[in-house]
Amino acid sequence: MPPDTQIFQSKTGVKILVVIIWLAGMVLVSIHIPFGIPDKYRVWIIPFYALGGVLWLADVFLSRIVLGPDTLRIVSPTDFLAHTFTRAEIAEVSWTKIGGARLTLRDGKKIRFPSVDRDPRGLTNTIRAWLKRTETKP
Repeated sequence: MPPDTQIFQSKTGVKILVVIIWLAGMVLVSIHIPFGIPDKYRVWIIPFYALGGVLWLADVFLSRIVLGPDTLRIVSPTDFLAHTFTRAEIAEVSWTKIGGARLTLRDGKKIRFPSVDRDPRGLTNTIRAWLKRTETKP
């Protein structure tokens, strides 16, 4: 990995917390089905909860944004997205409080950044600084 590469992903503490929450939920759902749902549906509820949790874990563990020397790579299993963009392909980076940060390509396509434990404004400013830094290179 080149020395000027930055990787943004969930912190280790967040990953541990997500695993603990999922395991606690599995234990609780195995012991008692909430909302007055009859126990005969336990056979369906536990596997669906387990599968949903595994997908959540995969999203938290695998989502990342990689700022390379001249490329930006976005990996998001939730959106089935793993793309690499060059500086020339990127038109702008923007953010909203509710929608988060997103990338707009020169062809008009908009791509939402995955959640990587950074606020949308900070992530947008970091990527804008990266874009300006790469513009000045010959």
